[in-house]
Amino acid sequence: MKLTFKLVFALIALIVLILVVDAYLSVRRESAFLREELQRKAYRIGSAMKELVADAWRRQGPDVALALIQAANERERLLMIRWVWLDDSGIETFRPHAPTDQLGQSTLSEPVTLQYRTRDGRQFLVTYVGVNVGQRPGALELSEPLSVTDDFVWTSIYRKIALTAIVVLSTIGATLLLGIWLVGWPLKRLIDKARRVSTGDLSEPIELRSRDELSELADTLNQMCQSLSESEQKIRHEADARIATIEQLRHSDRLRTVGQLASGVAHELGTPLNVVTGRASLISSGRLAPDAIVESAQIIKSQAERMADIIRQLLDFSRSGKTRRVPVDLQMIVRETSKILNPLSRKHGVELIINEATEPMSACVDPGQIQQVLTNLVMNAIQATPAGGRVTMGVSREHIQSPSKDTTVRDDYCLSVEDTGHGIPDEILNRLFEPFVTTKDVGQGTGLGLSIAYGIVQEHGGWIDVKSKLGHGSHFRVYLPEGKQPCQDES
Repeated sequence: MKLTFKLVFALIALIVLILVVDAYLSVRRESAFLREELQRKAYRIGSAMKELVADAWRRQGPDVALALIQAANERERLLMIRWVWLDDSGIETFRPHAPTDQLGQSTLSEPVTLQYRTRDGRQFLVTYVGVNVGQRPGALELSEPLSVTDDFVWTSIYRKIALTAIVVLSTIGATLLLGIWLVGWPLKRLIDKARRVSTGDLSEPIELRSRDELSELADTLNQMCQSLSESEQKIRHEADARIATIEQLRHSDRLRTVGQLASGVAHELGTPLNVVTGRASLISSGRLAPDAIVESAQIIKSQAERMADIIRQLLDFSRSGKTRRVPVDLQMIVRETSKILNPLSRKHGVELIINEATEPMSACVDPGQIQQVLTNLVMNAIQATPAGGRVTMGVSREHIQSPSKDTTVRDDYCLSVEDTGHGIPDEILNRLFEPFVTTKDVGQGTGLGLSIAYGIVQEHGGWIDVKSKLGHGSHFRVYLPEGKQPCQDES
């Protein structure tokens, strides 16, 4: 509707401007034409009376000539005819109304038309026609008030104003009706459709039957919505497929990690199995006293619980589940990861050390995914560290600058994994988180673990920083946002 009013106002302004200019020019032209007509009328009357007055003056005397002028003056309603002397006669009755300096000493061989104003402000158009009556120069003075012209001008102005008002009102009415019908309503429907599209509603195509540019715009908008709907469905399918692929890769990485832990777990299970077997043999031999039998049974129970706990940890780690972020103590994840990897570290002869935090480190994360990241880093550290070395892991709070484009400084939790291993070459360090990049021998790794870990950390709003030097080990830091807002589950 606003566009309709703008169009109406612009059109009305243009029409008014055209009518005003036309009225101004018309009034000027008609006013000039009327003055010229009055002048021509005075010329005709003056020229006709000139010879009559001159002949009567010579034959019958001045009184007859003046009577003739008076008779002609009485017949005219607006035109006033007088006899005047062009020289300075001193008689007011026969003195010209126009200033004598404008007439000069001319004998008026040709008619002269002048305009003068009286003392009361009235304007007259006066024409002087010279008459030869002897030695003294005389003339006929024909004067007509210009109020006739002014009345005609004002009548024309009023008529133009009325015409302009009629045209403006008619144009406003017609333009509003046509504007609302042809522009306002279609635009309102297009705006409503655009607002629905902005909220994600791509249904209900709009139909306009005007067959103009607005209908073409509506068709284009419908085609755009259809294309967006198809693209949205395609993107949704691709996103679902991508998420499923990522989850499969992560689960495969967990299973690969479980496979690498199998040898260490087998050794870890061997000791309690031997204890269980020995104690069961003693009980079955029948040579134990009742108290010894109870003691052996309790030992068997504790060793069985120990083996069940080890197996449960492996099963929990290998199990695939939906992404679920909950408040969790990162120190607890460090401890559970240490329990899982202790058998592997002992098998490689590497000491696994935990730097205990002095305060709770609760973050909104997916526990399984963060444990997968930490397990991957610690396993890599164990495999890169020779026997007799050590791997240190822990969690702390740091005030650090984000590596993103906004370079903001924020409070983050830092999961740290440091080893005393061989280190990472510089040519690989810059590409460490790319898929299939690895420093391990063939058959020991796919090069996807760090890439998957990096993707998990990015999804949590953090990043991984690594420093390494050949022969002096590597130091990985996983930064996770502290998350002061209430934690919401995400799937």
